[in-house]
Amino acid sequence: MHLVNRLGRQLFWVAPSLWVAVTLLVTCGPANTSSGTPPELYCPGGPGCDKGLDGKLKIGIAKAKITPGSFERARPHFLRVVGDNCTVGSPLDKDGNRRCGKLLENAFQDCGLDTICPGQTGYAGPDADGTEGDGKDDFFFDCGRDRLCPGDPGYTAPDADGTEGDGVFQGVWLAGFGTSRPAWDINDDLWTRAVAFQNGDTTIVMASLDLVGIFYDDVVRLRARTKELAAAEGVDIDYLFVAATHGHEGPDTEGQWGPARGGLIPSRGVDDTWFNSVVMERTAQAAVEAAKTARAAKLFVNQGHLGELTRSVMEDDRDPVIIDDAVTVMKFVDAVSNEVMGSLVQWGNHPETLADTNSLISADYPYQLREGIEKGLTLPDGTKVADGIGGTTLFFNGPLGGMMTTLRAHPKSLDGTEPAPRSFDKAKAVGEQVAKVALGLLNDAVEVKTPQIAFGAQTVKIKIENEVFHLAFQAQILKRRIYDYDRNRPFTATNIPSVLSEISKVYIGPVHFLGMPGEPFPELGIGYDARWSFGRPMVREDNPNPPKMDQAPPGPYLKELVGGAYPAIIGLANDHVGYLIPSFNYELHDETPYYEEAPGDHYEETNSVGPGVTPGLLADYEKLFGWQPYKEMSTP
Repeated sequence: MHLVNRLGRQLFWVAPSLWVAVTLLVTCGPANTSSGTPPELYCPGGPGCDKGLDGKLKIGIAKAKITPGSFERARPHFLRVVGDNCTVGSPLDKDGNRRCGKLLENAFQDCGLDTICPGQTGYAGPDADGTEGDGKDDFFFDCGRDRLCPGDPGYTAPDADGTEGDGVFQGVWLAGFGTSRPAWDINDDLWTRAVAFQNGDTTIVMASLDLVGIFYDDVVRLRARTKELAAAEGVDIDYLFVAATHGHEGPDTEGQWGPARGGLIPSRGVDDTWFNSVVMERTAQAAVEAAKTARAAKLFVNQGHLGELTRSVMEDDRDPVIIDDAVTVMKFVDAVSNEVMGSLVQWGNHPETLADTNSLISADYPYQLREGIEKGLTLPDGTKVADGIGGTTLFFNGPLGGMMTTLRAHPKSLDGTEPAPRSFDKAKAVGEQVAKVALGLLNDAVEVKTPQIAFGAQTVKIKIENEVFHLAFQAQILKRRIYDYDRNRPFTATNIPSVLSEISKVYIGPVHFLGMPGEPFPELGIGYDARWSFGRPMVREDNPNPPKMDQAPPGPYLKELVGGAYPAIIGLANDHVGYLIPSFNYELHDETPYYEEAPGDHYEETNSVGPGVTPGLLADYEKLFGWQPYKEMSTP
């Protein structure tokens, strides 16, 4: 990008109060004439929203549970992790030890219920019960989705749906940390939450889902279903923006974390029945309900920084150490009753606190963050730390790539104690600490009078250069349409599969959201200033393959280019195409690219679609930034 404006950069970073004042004045009037070439989808002014804004803001909020309701369980002694490393609530083995995590490596080898295969230490012969070599999987209780086996209290008969004794595992495969990790139970519910913004004949719905990700093809299907339901209710939705929180303790919604039966590529891990009938349907219903119930509302906005708290709630596991600690908040208040309808919080960090030593479904820290904002924060002895604001809170994740994580962070609980690693107490500590900051920002939020709203979205085509993903497409693990590829020809420079994706920006008054279809590195948004390292070396001295910082690109960076007083990047927006890595720091293994990572912390490349994705997207965003839905004043 070559849109450098030094004065603008200084105003943005050095004088935020002035910038806020300017933009708040800007957003108080009716929409003006747009400028630049509009994207494929846009409002106001586009098809179906050509009447423009009328200055009367309406907001509606809805939510629905999307937790899997019933599923079969693995036998505890087939799980690899043993003892106190497992989270509280994990299943107990016959010897009383907790078991959790992935299945044993030989779980699919039909070695019987004793788990011991021929040739292994302790093998004495085939299992006496006949389970060895019977052609059936032994690793799970084949008792049906009700989880009741013959002899259990409450058991009356085989499941009516035929899932009991059918030899098929109707379970849940958890997303992240490799393959073959089955869920045992539910710690906290997963949600889909939607907020609708209406102004004039423009309606924008933003939905946040407690999922690891959702593919663009599924977003297209979701929008089509939402349109059907909206038409039946007499509701018009111009744009449905969908983002995943990227939780690693929920079901696989993409396919790549299913059971690995002795090969590199696992079987598809998605329960398509649950995904279609629960996730898709309830999200469409929530989007329509939010739009249908929208009413006159006041909008309050704010943005702040975690500051020193950053070092305790998150780590950057990859050089250069660059962390975007911004927390963006919005509060929605009924214009008549002054009742708080809800809120929105955006912040970037991987929800993976429980890691691979967990077998319980959970939304991770976003659950505690939302609970803290809605209901308030208290110490274990009941002492009130902060009052909640009520309503329904939506959480949108931010630039979490490269690698923003809770894993090696050391947060303090509200009472000052440090919880155990990889525990629900730690997830609670992270969520509540960020909720405390967000509550402070919400209490000081500034009302925006007659805020303008707008969106622009453009489909883009992305090449899939990653050879591992090629295999996944061939095996139909990743279910999305591919383009520009002849399956009857080998992969070559001229025969590489592509997928359709989407880039977007959403303006809600002075808050400008940039939707990115993957896991963006924070430096793409804020650059390489040493202050974003928070006292750590930007590049570690012991890095055997350090990034070449002299090749880091100059600004302006994405958060400046999207504009607004409160710019914010939302990751996992309308698609998941893996990590979005700055080109100068993209490095593949010399001998086995994509299968193994290059020295010096280059894991993200193995889960990226290829080196061309980030520069391609940046070029696409530059075109999107060239269009503005209305002219903004440059002076107060």
